[in-house]
Amino acid sequence: MRYLLVLIDGLADTPLPELGGKTPLEAANAPALDKLATHGRLGTIRTIPREEPPETLAALFTLLGYPPGPYLTGRGYYEALSAGLMLGEEEWCFRLQFVTEVDGKLVDPRAGGLSEEEGRELLKALEMHFKQTKIRFVQGRGHNHLLIIDGTDFNGLTTVSPFNILDLPTGEHLPEGPGHEVLLKIMNESPAVLKKHEVNRVRLDLGQNPANAVWIWGGGATVDVPGFQKTFGIDAAMVSYSDLYRGVAVATGIKVVNPGENPFVRDPSGRMTKVNVDDAVTKANETDEITRTRESTELALADNQLVIAHFSAPDEHSHQGDPKGKVRAIELLDKHFFKPLSKKLEELQDVRLTVVPTLMSRCETRQHDERPVPFMMWGAEVESRWQLTLTESNAEETGIKIDDGTRLIDYIMHGL
Repeated sequence: MRYLLVLIDGLADTPLPELGGKTPLEAANAPALDKLATHGRLGTIRTIPREEPPETLAALFTLLGYPPGPYLTGRGYYEALSAGLMLGEEEWCFRLQFVTEVDGKLVDPRAGGLSEEEGRELLKALEMHFKQTKIRFVQGRGHNHLLIIDGTDFNGLTTVSPFNILDLPTGEHLPEGPGHEVLLKIMNESPAVLKKHEVNRVRLDLGQNPANAVWIWGGGATVDVPGFQKTFGIDAAMVSYSDLYRGVAVATGIKVVNPGENPFVRDPSGRMTKVNVDDAVTKANETDEITRTRESTELALADNQLVIAHFSAPDEHSHQGDPKGKVRAIELLDKHFFKPLSKKLEELQDVRLTVVPTLMSRCETRQHDERPVPFMMWGAEVESRWQLTLTESNAEETGIKIDDGTRLIDYIMHGL
């Protein structure tokens, strides 16, 4: 038996007036996903433990079968692993995010969608400004980059995701606790560097949001995570464009698959080695990403007992408060992932498919939500009972509930 787990960030939502009182899942024209669901089984699952905030990292560890608490060191650490970096004993890695700030409020956590080249040039300017300090910047993609700081103890520091303070005063949500002054220095000095940069002058001339500030958050130091294969007795592969997902995969010893490549593998001694990453990944548009992910998923199923495929587009539209864009994102997934994948799965026969929103992401609030989300299971030895499509209300109607999301892997392997 082989298992395919599809994680879709922010797929679940609440009814929206812009969609005639429907959720994006209900409004989307998704015939392939509907067919799978009606021939499978639905239920609800709590992906965010009650004691944890509704954040992607907590949901991801939960769905991989790990109680997330001990491993929530901060997404910066896992994104460093994704970049092939090993932190020193006294190093911390933070997410450094270019944002747009207007009148002291954070209005755009993605700074209008910076290109990779724009992000690179802005990061170079910050590197020049802070070159005499014990910090280093690591190039990421677009608005997302990494900041590594050596020699400062940040244990007990609290930071806030920029996605949680949209249109709120930034001064009321700054880092607090040990080492906060180091981060504040960077955050306070960066706007003067960024505002005069040619990249932002051009963006303003084009009517685009400037990257006129940085937001530092999600810091983490090294933490040991038990290996997935040793814990669950099966080998697994992760197919994802996300630095966070790939980093968690590296930490757990799950093979990481970029379209056509496995950039990180853990050798028998436990050391991580990096192989070439297809640079075209960063240039792919949304449809290409879906197609590449599907192709890599199908290939990975030939060599792994469990394959985890990940998508983030619905979540991105939620953070933009864009219900219609979210509907389109779901329809693209249906057309370019689930429709062709269905044919492949029917040929294989010995595959069990599970589809889960990593967590709920609401267009109305543009934030994550902690409430349970729908899930669908289809395939080998899964008996259909209700012939219902995958929606939030239909999943509740079945009465199947997984209150402890860490049990999902067990359900996937042994059925409901």
